[in-house]
Amino acid sequence: MLFCPRCHKLFHDDGDVCPYDGLDLVPPPDPRMGTKVGSYLLLDVLGRGGMGKVYKAEHVFIGRAFAVKVLHPKFKDYREYVERFLFEARAAAKIQHPNIVQITDFGYTDDAIPFFVMEYMEGEELVELIDKASPLPVYRAVNILTQVASALAACHDEHIVHQDLKPENIFLVKKQGRRQLVHLQDDPQRPYKLEYEETYDQVKILDFGVAHLARIKTEDTIAGTPEYMAPEQARGVIGDFRSDIYSLGVIFYEMLTGELPFTADTADELFQLMLHEPVPLPGASFPQLKLPPAVDVFIEKAMAKDPEQRHQSMDELMLALRTCFGDVFYSRDLPTVLEKSPVAESLRADLQSLFNSDQIDRRSSVQRARTTKPPAHLDPSLKADLSSLFKK
Repeated sequence: MLFCPRCHKLFHDDGDVCPYDGLDLVPPPDPRMGTKVGSYLLLDVLGRGGMGKVYKAEHVFIGRAFAVKVLHPKFKDYREYVERFLFEARAAAKIQHPNIVQITDFGYTDDAIPFFVMEYMEGEELVELIDKASPLPVYRAVNILTQVASALAACHDEHIVHQDLKPENIFLVKKQGRRQLVHLQDDPQRPYKLEYEETYDQVKILDFGVAHLARIKTEDTIAGTPEYMAPEQARGVIGDFRSDIYSLGVIFYEMLTGELPFTADTADELFQLMLHEPVPLPGASFPQLKLPPAVDVFIEKAMAKDPEQRHQSMDELMLALRTCFGDVFYSRDLPTVLEKSPVAESLRADLQSLFNSDQIDRRSSVQRARTTKPPAHLDPSLKADLSSLFKK
């Protein structure tokens, strides 16, 4: 089996040159590429982590693309790591939420190493988006964080705490969809303008491996990534769902500013800052961004050092997020299928849905989208103007 380093296609040993781009073929960079695990042919390496590798694969019978995660061989004889790997698969499979990666199969390789199979997705990790496009618009950051929070609400209902939330574990799939953005303006003749977005971010949470450490943690084990870890985790205390809330505060801060709230050369120095220094507020630290004041209020509460002072549920956090939009906000949570030419009837439905409900349920982001509240800052007269504009 030979491999093209440009197009990443695999070829049997029947030629030396890629027929697609003319490059010389080389041996695959990974020995598992071109081999089968169960009913899945491993085609390429999608990612590597401390626990193993994720491969792009194809089901040999139905031809559908999947992602296959294989435990690193060095861990196969360590019960703790095998349990953690199994728990990751079971946790994601159990929750069944649209914003959590779907697990579809599980098995063992010929050399007795466990693997599990996930839906294959095309997109990018949130860390990539932050690196190339931060600071993100507030409405986009709120949209991403709301989906993450919706997925975590489902996790917490199953008594599962993620414990390692970070941009690398949040995957964004670019979806085609239509939704209006309302821009408030300081023009009495035209107090707002409307525009359509044509794509939107669908969030998928990855990597539940660290979640199991809540049960198998030892005294010298700290679960999580230091920059996104809650203060109680830095003290060596096993976190609860409010540790995930702290991590969301850090991620929101980073999306809006392109910077982390606390940085240091070593983990110990970082922990000292997290434990003893006040949380830097993005509005004060980055005045040029002109963030809505509600953003500082949200960050200060989500990142409170005392878990009792944070939001006490993901539902509470999502309600607080709705106040952060500022002068640009969505007319409704749920995008619709992209239309070639938006019509007044669908636009009317979009804006009417903004004002027609007053509750949030705890089921999924798709169901929760039907219970949209208007932003808290919306002027009543403008609300009336928008409503009347789209009446039949």
